[in-house]
This record gives sequence, C-alpha cells and structure tokens, in this order.
Amino acid sequence: MLSHTNGLRLEFIILYLGLPVALLAVRRLGLSVPVLPVLWCAAYPAARCLVTRHGWGAKEFLGFRLNRQQARLLLKRAIVAAVLLAGGILLVAPAQFLELPRHDPHLWALVMVFYPVLSVFPQGVLYRGLFYSRYACLFRSERQIWLAGACVFSLAHLVFANGWALGLTAVGGLLINRTFRKTGSLLASDLEHAVYGQLIFTCGWGRFLYHGTARLLEGIAR
Repeated sequence: MLSHTNGLRLEFIILYLGLPVALLAVRRLGLSVPVLPVLWCAAYPAARCLVTRHGWGAKEFLGFRLNRQQARLLLKRAIVAAVLLAGGILLVAPAQFLELPRHDPHLWALVMVFYPVLSVFPQGVLYRGLFYSRYACLFRSERQIWLAGACVFSLAHLVFANGWALGLTAVGGLLINRTFRKTGSLLASDLEHAVYGQLIFTCGWGRFLYHGTARLLEGIAR
C-alpha cells in the first residue's frame, strides 16, 4: 500500500504532469482537444477535495483580500506587463498586434467578459488552491513550492505546443502564485491572472495561447 506521501506524489504526477502530456499527445494525433471541458472536469473534483479534505468554504473560494500596497503593486505589474506584451508582439509578429480587437471586436469583448469566469477561476482552483493546500508539502522550501507552482501552471499550457505559451505562463505563474501566497486570497490572484490573460488576448499573443474560452465564444460571436 502506498504511503500518504507517495500517494500524494502519484496524484501530483498524474494531474500536473500526466494530464498535460496526454492532452498534447491527443493533439499530436490530429484530434481536437476540448481544453475548457477538460479543465472544468479536473477543477470540479479539485474543488470538492478542497471543501471536504481541506476545509475550504465560500471565504476561501470567494474572499477578496488586497490591501492598498498590494493593489498598487498589482497595478504596476499590469502596466509593465502591458508594455512588455505590446512591445514583444511588435517585435515577434507585428501583424498580430491588436489582432483580436481590430478584426473581431465582438469576440474580443466576449473574451474580456467571460475569460475570467470560464477559464481563470477553474485554473485558480487547480493551480493555486489545490496545489498549495494539498501538494505544497511535497517540497522542502517556500522557494521550491513557488517555482514548482509556476512550472506546473506553465505545463498546463503544453497543449498549445509552442514555447511562447510555456514561457509566458511560467512568468505569469511566478507573479500570480506570489500574489496568492502574499494575500491568501484566491480571488485576488484570479484577478491578476485575468488581467494578464486579457492583455495577452488584446495585444495579439492569443494565437499562441488559443484558449478553449475563445473557441467556445467564437460560435456566439458569429
């Protein structure tokens, strides 16, 4: 019988390593990957685990804690992120700059509204709530936990099969996880996550991280 620690390690490997690799393999076979349904199918048992085993309630899922100093820091980060993302896409693929709002403002507006709910919230449950509550004990130090959290968040985007998706989300994961740890608020970290995602779709990086949310909303926009 597996020890508790070994059982947690196995869970961690299956959820945070095995699932992204499996989704990439499916995509490599030329099959469509339903990213959003898979995300929610994983987030639902994760949320139940947080409630039943780790004592989470409405306060942990929906409580918003952000003091003035933290709010100023998040605003500064958002401004820096906007400048870097805009400048980066102008260097890498200038034709894609503001691609979505310029060519499909209806879809862009829908993504701005629904992305935080359909995508950010379940990712927050999986990659911050569950990760820190259940699997942080597998690592020896706060720094290791922080880096591991950013790595698994980045690997969640392996299905997009490009280095930009992995790199951007790794950096984002470092910032978002730090916010979650400093504030203790899932919703505050979700807010930061949502802002970065909205900037990515607005500036023109969305083609590299063509998320299930955008695919789902395309049918509504048409």
